[in-house]
Amino acid sequence: MKWIKRVVVLLVLVVVLVAVIAVIAIDRIAKTGVEKGGTYAMGVETKLNSIHVGLFSGSVSLDGLSIANPGGFKAENFMSLGDGSVEVTLGSLMSDKVEVPSLKLNNINLALEKDKGTANYQVILDNLAKVTGGGEDPAPDAAEEGKKFIIKEIVITDVKVKAEVIGGMSVPINIPEIILTDVGTDSDKGVLLKDLSGIILTAILSTVVQQAGDLLPGGIGEGLQGGLAKVGDLGDFGMKVVGDVTAQAGEMVGEAAEKLGESAEMLGEKAGQAKEKANEAVDKLNEGLGGLLGGKKKEEAPKD
Repeated sequence: MKWIKRVVVLLVLVVVLVAVIAVIAIDRIAKTGVEKGGTYAMGVETKLNSIHVGLFSGSVSLDGLSIANPGGFKAENFMSLGDGSVEVTLGSLMSDKVEVPSLKLNNINLALEKDKGTANYQVILDNLAKVTGGGEDPAPDAAEEGKKFIIKEIVITDVKVKAEVIGGMSVPINIPEIILTDVGTDSDKGVLLKDLSGIILTAILSTVVQQAGDLLPGGIGEGLQGGLAKVGDLGDFGMKVVGDVTAQAGEMVGEAAEKLGESAEMLGEKAGQAKEKANEAVDKLNEGLGGLLGGKKKEEAPKD
């Protein structure tokens, strides 16, 4: 009997060990897939701090996604994500087409930068156009391989965008929530991870253009419109912006702000000098007209 108990305990330990290895392996595989898919779609390095796939719960959580800024621009990242969660239909995890009832992405920061006629968003959108087949030199067909997704709902919340002409004007934009519905359901094929990345990015950029395009500095709005127009067909899906998109009036930054500050200081100094001269002139004028304006007369010397 003892040996039966030992065998049972051993089998339980083996099952637990296999489960642990499976969890670690699937998390690593998912992390690699997200990073490679994002890097391929955007043309810049994509990193993910962590991801956990719940094999038995059908949930996926991810943390700390970042998309690097193209070389030559100021911000460290083009886009970053605070955290996200995914609900997955368990039966579809092992198939080529994964069914996702819900995908939630929260706390997104996006830096749109333009410097000396070049723009970071243009680099990203040009590469995205190649990947989706909308560019002049589309990516090879081999990129069509991989798992595909059908997503009932994507909820993107707390989006902060900073549109800046380096050395010039900066405009901060806040988007409370964007909801995308029925992504990939227009075709029984679903969407690839590279297309999913592009759908999320273009949804955010389209909202920026539509809701705050007139406030974007330095032709950034027109540049975004042109770049988005080049991106290939990403499928039909619903899109709704929830809440009021807010954009503050532009503020001067960098060299422009310094020059503006220097000019204001010089203007203040000149104004102070002018005020002093004006006060001196008034004093002299009062002295000269003192008698006429009822001022104190000069005392006469006493007569003998």
